[in-house]
Amino acid sequence: MAKQSVESQPKLTQINLETLNAFLKENEEIDLRTADLLHASNIEKYKWPNLTKDEKEKLIKQLKAYQRMLRVVPPGRDDLATALLKNGIQSSLQIASTPKKVFIQKNLELFNNERTLAEQVYLRALALRKAVTLQYMARVQQLEPHTRAAGLQR
Repeated sequence: MAKQSVESQPKLTQINLETLNAFLKENEEIDLRTADLLHASNIEKYKWPNLTKDEKEKLIKQLKAYQRMLRVVPPGRDDLATALLKNGIQSSLQIASTPKKVFIQKNLELFNNERTLAEQVYLRALALRKAVTLQYMARVQQLEPHTRAAGLQR
């Protein structure tokens, strides 16, 4: 298997935990596991600290990375999501593309040396990657000319 070049690897979002934590403190009532961070109308409902437009866009990217991590860690382990972000891990795809043994060895300390918790997070990342892949394949197939011609698209 060919190694990804540095240019082809996705660019990681710079995480500013101070800004992220300030937003989370102001918006404690929001469940970021399920919050809509894609549509501007929903994003505007949140309480934003005084930020420039550029800073707000950066914070939204950070929130999305944090949300992706919350979906991988067990409920109630928001601290673990933050620790993974600090360690440069920002998505289930990033976790799942790392061999299990390597992921666990590099991050075992984040999990307080709880190998079963590290494995649980890794397996959850694999499940999420599989779900995303299946959704992508379904959408691609719906765009195929024969699918449209047969009236099979949803």
